[in-house]
Amino acid sequence: MEIKHFSDVDIVGKGLSIGIGKFDGFHIGHKKIIEEIVKKSKSKRIIPTVFTFKNFPVEFYLTSWEEKLTFFEKNGIEFCIWCDYEEISFWQPFEFIEYLKCINVQSIVVGNDFRFGSHRKGTIDDLKKEFEVDIIKPVIIDSQIVNSTKIREYLKNGDIENVNKFLGRTFSFKGKVITGNSKGKDIGFPTANLYLLNNLIIKDGVYGCWVKYGDEFYKGALSIGNCPTFDNSEHKIEVYIIGFDKIIYGEIIEILPMTRIREQKKFKNIDELKEAIKKDVEEINENLTYPF
Repeated sequence: MEIKHFSDVDIVGKGLSIGIGKFDGFHIGHKKIIEEIVKKSKSKRIIPTVFTFKNFPVEFYLTSWEEKLTFFEKNGIEFCIWCDYEEISFWQPFEFIEYLKCINVQSIVVGNDFRFGSHRKGTIDDLKKEFEVDIIKPVIIDSQIVNSTKIREYLKNGDIENVNKFLGRTFSFKGKVITGNSKGKDIGFPTANLYLLNNLIIKDGVYGCWVKYGDEFYKGALSIGNCPTFDNSEHKIEVYIIGFDKIIYGEIIEILPMTRIREQKKFKNIDELKEAIKKDVEEINENLTYPF
């Protein structure tokens, strides 16, 4: 897949079938848009393309930039045009339309609520005056429209099941393993402390998860919070990888949370904490199913 900043794109002689949007999280609705882009490109023999944002104002990203690019390529996009939101947020609708014409856009695919230009003044009807436009209807699950905002809400509420349902795949995030205070090791459950590669907000608690290290998957107990039993004020994300004894400081692992087991809790003593973790691990071992 070719990737270019919007300022470096010249007229594309073959023509472009293009989708426009943030595509954060690459959920079910996004996938439908990409499928239509690819379908149009094949019928018109033009290039399947996206125009997207690398940086844009949002509470947190659901996927990293690299992950988003991977999703595009895996789903048939051959050309990615990108910019940062601030670079074109002041453009009037006619300016964006002129840009699309200058690079030889022939077909546009967008969601039904698509708006563009300064203060979102541009409409789909404006695009239709200049281009062939296909509008993708929203995906509805459990009477809810699938969108990135709703997925963020589910993450903040710890509702991983609905996150995965709206994404149409298993949500995951990556972290670098860093040194911790060894409290987990001292009580018999050594954890990998994580520095996240992209900031996320996930509700505090204990989760059953899969941990991908290299090409292998391991069951894990993911803890998000401040370890209240130890009166720790530091917010941490750490995972106990079941049946794993390798030293992996400095390495990148991928976490696939599957279900939220319980709240973070301040136990009376270390023995109560150890017993609770033991029960968490038993529950995860018994109930966690392979996601693929």
